[in-house]
Formats: sequence, C-alpha cells, structure tokens
Amino acid sequence: MTIRDLLRNAFSNLRRRKLRSFLTIFAVVIGAALVSLLVSLGVGAQEFLTAQIRATMPPDVLMVGSNPNAFQIGFGAMGFGGSPEEITDDEGSPYSLAPLTPQEIESVRALEHVERVDPYIMVSADSVRLQNSEKRFRTQLTALPDYLITSKELVAGRYLNDDSQGECIIANQYLESFNFDRAEDALGQEVVIQVGQITSFIGLPTKTKDYTFEIVGVAEKTLSSTQIMISIEDGKEIARFWANEPELYTDEVPPAILQVKVEDSQYADQVAEAVEDLDLGALTSADVLGLVGDIFTIIQAVLSVFGLIALGVASLGIINTLIMAIYERTREIGVMKAVGASQGTVRRLFTTEGAAIGFLGGVIGVAIGYGLGFIINQVSHSTFLADFETFNISVFPWWLIVGVIALSTLIALLAALYPAHRASRLDPIEALRYE
Repeated sequence: MTIRDLLRNAFSNLRRRKLRSFLTIFAVVIGAALVSLLVSLGVGAQEFLTAQIRATMPPDVLMVGSNPNAFQIGFGAMGFGGSPEEITDDEGSPYSLAPLTPQEIESVRALEHVERVDPYIMVSADSVRLQNSEKRFRTQLTALPDYLITSKELVAGRYLNDDSQGECIIANQYLESFNFDRAEDALGQEVVIQVGQITSFIGLPTKTKDYTFEIVGVAEKTLSSTQIMISIEDGKEIARFWANEPELYTDEVPPAILQVKVEDSQYADQVAEAVEDLDLGALTSADVLGLVGDIFTIIQAVLSVFGLIALGVASLGIINTLIMAIYERTREIGVMKAVGASQGTVRRLFTTEGAAIGFLGGVIGVAIGYGLGFIINQVSHSTFLADFETFNISVFPWWLIVGVIALSTLIALLAALYPAHRASRLDPIEALRYE
C-alpha cells in the first residue's frame, strides 16, 4: 500500500464512526491546546524580558570588573542547587570591588576588537521634581555613554552626547507624574534632582545637593519607569559628591567597573575571555540571556506538564478506540490477510489511523490555543498592558506550532502501536469465522 492509500483508508475509517472519532480527537485537542497556549505564555514573557535586557545591555557591550568573580551568575552562584563553591584566600568576597588600576584599564583598552572603554558610573539620587514644584518622585539616575543612550527609543526630543551638560532624558512614565499631556510638552522643562551623600552614619542627617537638568528627550515606555539618563560627565560630577570623593573616576581613584564596547557583537565572547586572562571579571549580555533562557526553559517545562498529562490521557482513549475498531473490523482484517495482506500492512493501517487522530487533534488544538492567545493579548492590551502595546503575553513561534503538532502525532502513533500489533497477529481463519 502507498502512503496515499494508507491515509485515505485511515481517514475513511475515522469518518465511519464520527462520534467515537470526535471524542478521541477532542481529548488530543485539549492536550495540544494546553501545551501550545501555556508554552506560548512562557515564550512571550521570555521575549519581553530579553528585549528589556538587550535595551539595557546591548550584545556588543560587556562589563569588566576588578574582581574575577564579580559577575558570577547562574543557579550555583545564587545558591540554588549544587554544593557551595570553595573560595580561596586570594579571592575574597565577589561583591567587594577595589578600584581598577590605570594599568589594568589600559590593558583592557589595548585588547583586540575593543572600540572604547568607559567607566561604569554608579550614582544615587534621593528624588526628582519639576522646577517650581514641591512634588517629589523617586528616580533612578543613570549616566551612560552616548552609544548606549542612542540605542534607546525616544518618543520626543533628541539624544544626549558625551559632551552634554545639564541635559537629561526622562522615562515616559514621568509624563503622567509631571502632568504633561504630551511628550512634547516636557521638552525644555527643568527638573531638580536631589542627591544625598553616602558617607553618613545611619540615623544622622545626610548632606544633600540639588542638580538642575533640562529635559531634552522622552524615552519610549519600558519597565524602567523611574529612569533619568544623563551624560557621562554629569554622572561623574554627581558621583563624586555622592561618594564624597573629588578624585573619583580619575587616575587617582579609578572606577571598579568598566563598560567596554567591542567592534561587533561577534567579538564579545572573545574579548571577555581576554579580559578574564588579565585576571579581571567579565559579563556579556549573552551570559545574562543564557541564565534567563535557563530559567524560562524550566518554567516552560513545568507549564507543559499539564498539557502532556492531558495528551497522556488522550493516548489511552486512542488505544481504546483502536482496540474497539479491531473487534468491529475483525472479519475485514481476516479478508485482507486472506487475499495476501501482510502483518506489516495491517500494522501500518492501524498506526496510520492513530497518527491521523494525533495530527488532527494537534492541528485543531494549536488553532484553538492560538485563538485563545490572541484573545488574551487583546484583553491585556486594553487593560493592564495598555502601556506596552508591543508586548504580547502569548507568542506562537513557528517551532512551537510545528512541535506541538509533531508531538501530538508522535504520542498518538505510539499509542497505536499495541492495537496495531494486536491486529496484525490475528489469525485470518479465526478472523473470518468471527461474528
């Protein structure tokens, strides 16, 4: 028999007993819909988080720290699973970062494929308010080189450059806090950022200083709802006051962490290895995304369990359906074997029928899962995700669609093996006598 004959025969037998076939396929549909929908939710969340990480740390940028263990990530480093790692006498705490030496900074700058090196400036601000307003809001002040600032999407205004002074770009969410109806209304306005020194004992008054910045840009809405971006030079000035160290970020007191831009993202791992050879710590966006991927792989596996259980239950229904079909078609099988059909032919007939049940259930289940995902996306965009129009909770990549259909077909085919083997072993004489 050709493949076409096998398929024609399988679908013909399914149509003969419509109700039984429908109920069996429906069980597969439930499992396939659950697997596809739940995994799509995990994929959507992973894509959104990945996009946020890439916006913060592009693939052609890596962090370099003075401590070789400063950027240890993963389940082991976080204390989940495995045995505690041994710390040698010369390692110290991974969270203790001494300033890099000028020689170490020059060694990093001299590495092949390194385009530029900037200090990673750590600043802290107490609050931000509009000029001539007493309402203060929390803020996250970040000083970035111009290539990182220009990687952000703006809804209004212009970007900063490394020489910009007294200018800032605010997060989109500040528009509502500052009572601006449009992003353009914020441009040209001034904000006052209050910074408190870190060198104060707990409970004692903190020395503060106000810094005034003109709003020249408004960022696209992201999860960084309190971010205010300033230039590297402004960041150095604020960081020196915050740390009460006038020589900070100079050769006298170099930074402990560097932001290193490479010529192309393909060189990031190569440069990271070279940095580690200098006995320094390195972290690439691929390292962070790898950890995120591992976490979401576990999440998706857990979510898939519910659908796989449903598919497992559906496989029992397939076995039952095909065994009932053997009893009903015993004489038919006997005739087929009497006229020369081999055991392999009979086996292929029943396995094809089982695979057809799985295929139909998988296709319909994925279609239903896709429809439910579409509805979830529409509802979320009109309610709690109204501020993130580009984020879809449910995402159906091609591999998920193909994978669920293939998985449903495979499980159904495996479930059909026992009934198919049983049908192929029927004695033709006894089968012809069967009433």
